[in-house]
Amino acid sequence: MPRPSPLAPSEPFLSDPEMVMISQALEEAKEKISTDGSQAVDSLAELLAHSGALVFPGFRRWAEDESPKLRKALVQVIAKAADPKDPFRAVFLFSLLDPLLWDEDPAVRRSARRVLREKLLSLYPEEALEILAQWASDPSPEKRALAASLLPLLPERMAKRALILLRCLARTEEEKVRRAVRRSLEILRKRAPKAVEDELKRWKEDPLLSALLFRG
Repeated sequence: MPRPSPLAPSEPFLSDPEMVMISQALEEAKEKISTDGSQAVDSLAELLAHSGALVFPGFRRWAEDESPKLRKALVQVIAKAADPKDPFRAVFLFSLLDPLLWDEDPAVRRSARRVLREKLLSLYPEEALEILAQWASDPSPEKRALAASLLPLLPERMAKRALILLRCLARTEEEKVRRAVRRSLEILRKRAPKAVEDELKRWKEDPLLSALLFRG
């Protein structure tokens, strides 16, 4: 995963007053969101885009806040802050979104996964592939199943790399993950039929993969 972009040369170090200003901005926005969920989102997205690592700890605390409204607002901030012209920003956005993907509140969880599917995967495909590769080897079957379900949504040019990860995921014993792999293969058959055809020739020679492939 790429490293966060460094601070501008003209501002090698931020003074304590500037950190206080960021903290105050977050607290003020938190108060506004408590009464109007969308009022402060644009300004917060701009703050995240310009402050990067400095504002990250504050937003990370929001991801653990007891208010679902605040956590859902953070999802909206992440979506608005996404910018393909700044790939270094992806490291912050994926890190902030990660805990929200597994949020206890269904509405927050759905919102976070929608932003991941519809926004971050398309704007930051290379960074997303790195994240999905990490999830593909995670002990959690839920993370591996989600990774399998998201791989076919990457750009078509990345189909071969997505299929390599699906091959690894297909070797799991968890039925949840194997179902996600089968569904993803069907999606990829339509999007990148030649890549899938070439990949599945290897699967037919492997008893474990072949059993999954030809399961009714």
